[in-house]
Amino acid sequence: MTQWRESKALLQLLSQVNEKWPNRSKVSDGELGDLAHSQRKSDHNPNAAGVVQALDITNDPNTGPVSRGIAEALIASRDPRIKYVISNRQICAGSGGPSPWVWRKYTGANPHEHHVHISVKDGAKFYDDTSPWNLDAYKQGPAVNVVVEVGSTKWIQQELNKHGAKLQEDGHEGPLTQAAIRAYAVQQLKGT
Repeated sequence: MTQWRESKALLQLLSQVNEKWPNRSKVSDGELGDLAHSQRKSDHNPNAAGVVQALDITNDPNTGPVSRGIAEALIASRDPRIKYVISNRQICAGSGGPSPWVWRKYTGANPHEHHVHISVKDGAKFYDDTSPWNLDAYKQGPAVNVVVEVGSTKWIQQELNKHGAKLQEDGHEGPLTQAAIRAYAVQQLKGT
């Protein structure tokens, strides 16, 4: 395997997130891409200098950050290092990208509902800039009591979370929700 390292700018961001939310879930965190990423152009693949210019940060509304809150804070910061951010089926380019700082529909295979994806621009002056990231605009969002229909996917996610799952309660039955349903069913069959 080729030697690689994470961008210093993104390691700085990760450090800030871990310091602010020390008990957060890291189940969807990611730097280096998997085999599927390696088959296509992706910032999760090392660049010519061996630097990975992408980072995924897990959505954890229970003990950590809401990933969309991080996405919105980064966009509000207008940080010049940002190449683009993907969150909840939307993508937002940084300066120099198409429609800078405006959310657009994202149609990639991964809807990025369980983590936020951050890519930094090419060039060491961007990807290795260790200046602190401005997350001042981060908002967890107000607690709102919304009536959720019993049996809906969102209801199932809420119930699974009551039993230890760490799902984003978004009403989308993606692979993490499906896996949590199977795991809960197996627990029930075993009587645990």
